Amino acid sequence: MDDENNTQINQIDQKEQIKKGLRAIWRHVRPFKREVTLLVILGIVSAIANGFVPYVTGRFFDTLIQLSNGTNTITSSSLPLWGVLLGVWAIVQLIANNIDWVMDRLRRRVETEVVFGVQVGGFKHLLNAPLMYHKNVHINGVIQKIGTASWRISAIVKTVADIAPQFLSIIIGVTLAASINTFLASILVVGVFFYVALLIKILLPIAAIDAAAHKSWNEGWDDAAQAVMQIESVKQAATEDYESSTVMNSLMRKTYSLWMKIEKNWSNVAFFQRTIVFVTQFAMFAFSVKFVSNGTITVGELVALNGYALMFFGPFVSLGYSWQTIQNGITTAAQAEEIFDGEEEDYEPEGAVTPQHFSGEVVFDNVSFAYGEGQADVLSGVNLKVNAGEVVAFVGESGVGKSTTISLISGYYFPSKGRVLVDGVDTRKLYLTNLRKNIAVVPQEVALFNDTIKSNICYGSPDATDDDIARATEEAHASEFIGALPLGYDTIVGERGVKLSVGQKQRVAIARAILRDPKILILDEPTSALDSETERKVTEALEKLMRGRTTFIIAHRLSTVRKADRIFVLEKGKVVEEGSHEELMQIKNGNYRHRYELHIGLV
Repeated sequence: MDDENNTQINQIDQKEQIKKGLRAIWRHVRPFKREVTLLVILGIVSAIANGFVPYVTGRFFDTLIQLSNGTNTITSSSLPLWGVLLGVWAIVQLIANNIDWVMDRLRRRVETEVVFGVQVGGFKHLLNAPLMYHKNVHINGVIQKIGTASWRISAIVKTVADIAPQFLSIIIGVTLAASINTFLASILVVGVFFYVALLIKILLPIAAIDAAAHKSWNEGWDDAAQAVMQIESVKQAATEDYESSTVMNSLMRKTYSLWMKIEKNWSNVAFFQRTIVFVTQFAMFAFSVKFVSNGTITVGELVALNGYALMFFGPFVSLGYSWQTIQNGITTAAQAEEIFDGEEEDYEPEGAVTPQHFSGEVVFDNVSFAYGEGQADVLSGVNLKVNAGEVVAFVGESGVGKSTTISLISGYYFPSKGRVLVDGVDTRKLYLTNLRKNIAVVPQEVALFNDTIKSNICYGSPDATDDDIARATEEAHASEFIGALPLGYDTIVGERGVKLSVGQKQRVAIARAILRDPKILILDEPTSALDSETERKVTEALEKLMRGRTTFIIAHRLSTVRKADRIFVLEKGKVVEEGSHEELMQIKNGNYRHRYELHIGLV
C-alpha cells in the first residue's frame, strides 16, 4: 500500500515538474512569439511541399517505366508527362529546400537569442535578488543551473522547430498513401502506433530517473565547487583526499549509476525502434509483391509508399532520439524556474520617497527583527536615534545583532516590527538605490574584483576623474603602496584581491568610500586584522573620512571606539547601555566597563 502511495506521489511530483518546466520554457520563448508564429507558418508550407515529394516521385518512376516500354505519354500542352513531373518535382523540392533554409536561419537566431537571453536574465535576477537569498544558497550551483538551462532550453527550441514540420507532413502523407493503397497504408499506421506505444512505455519511467539524476548531479556539483572555492581551507586542513573521495562518491557512483539507467533505456529504445521499422517495411514489401503482380499498384506507387514509410517513421524516430534532449531540457528548466520565481528586491516601492538631500539622521523606532518565520529575534525592541554627522559605535559579543543593525540601515532587510527611519523616512518607503548610493561601507574582509586597482577604487563612482582618484588614494594612505607596484593603478589584484595584503585591500576600500562621498559611513571591524603600523595608517585615513559624516562603527577592539560620540552596547538583541566612553566607564558593574577592563587586562 505504501509503495502504491509513493508511486502516486512520484507521479504527481513528476507532472508538476513537467508543468513547471514547460512554463519555464514558455517564459523564455515568449519574447519570440512573432518569430515562432512565422516558423509555424513556414513549417506548414514546408510540410505540404515535402508531403507531395514521394507522390510526385512515384508518378515520375511510372512514366520512366512506361517510357522504357516504348510509351511516351504526352500532356495537353504537348509536353512529355515525365518532363512535367520532373519539373513539378524540381519546383516542389526548391520550394521545400528554400523554405527549410529560411526556417533554419530563423530557428538558429531564436535559438541563440534564447541561450543568451536565459543567461542574461538569470544574472540580472541574481543581481536583483535580496541579500538573504544569496546567504541561503550555493550561488555557484545556482549559476551552473542557469547556464545549463540556457543551452538545454535552446536545444528544445531547435528540436521542436526541426521535428514539428515533419509531423505536419504525416497528415498529408497519410492521405496520399491511403489514396494509393489503403491496406499498405494501414500497415504503416499500425507500425507507427506500436512504435509510439513503445516510446510511451519506455520513456515515461525515464522522466523520474532523469529528475533524480539531475538532482544528484546538482548536489554533487555544488559540494565539489564549494570545496574548490574554499581551496585554502582544504589545503590548510589537508583534506584533499577527503574532498576527492566525496566528489567520487557523489558523481562517479551515485549520479553515474542513475545516469546509466537512463542510458540503458535509451539503448533499448534504439534497438526496438530499428526492429519495428524493419518489421513494418518488411510486411509492406512482402504484401506489395502481390499488389504489384496483380496490377493493384504500380512500381512507382510502391516507391511513393516507401517514401511515405520513411516520412511516417522519420519524425517519430527523430522524436525518440531527441526525447532525451527534451526531457533533460524540461527537467533543467523546471529547476531554473525555481530560481527565476524567486523574489527580487523592490527598489522603488509604491509611493517611494527620494529626499533631495540626505543629511544622514537614523532612527530605530521599537525595531525587532528575525531572519525567518519561527526563528528567534536577532533584535528586540531597539530604540535609538543617531543625529546627522554623529559618530556612534556598536559593541557586544558576536551574534548580538550588531551587523544586523547595520544591514537594516542599508535596507538589505526590513524590521519584523517597528521602523527604521533615515532622514525621517521609513526605509520601506525609500528608493533603495538612492539610499545605498549615500552609504559607504568599509568591511572587515574586503572582497575586490579581479580587475585593476583603479577600477576597484572607482567602482560605484563611474564618473570619477583621475584627479579624484589620486586625491582619494592620497587621503586613504594608499598612494605609497600603489606607486611601488610595477603597473601602479593598472595592477590586476586577483580574485577577491588575493594579490594584495589585508591592509592594502582596506586602504583600497577606504579610497573607494572617499570617492563615494557618502552621508552615512559604516565601518565594520575595519582594523581588526591589521598590524600596528598598518592600523595607524588606516585609522588616520578613517578619521579623515569620518569628518562631517554620520558614522557607524562595529568593533570588538574597544580602543577603536573610544573617540565615538556615543556607544551602544548590545546584549541579546537589545541596547542595554548607551553613552560616551567616559559615561559608560562610570557605570559600576556595567557591561561596557567590564568588557573594556577585560580588554586592557585589568580583569
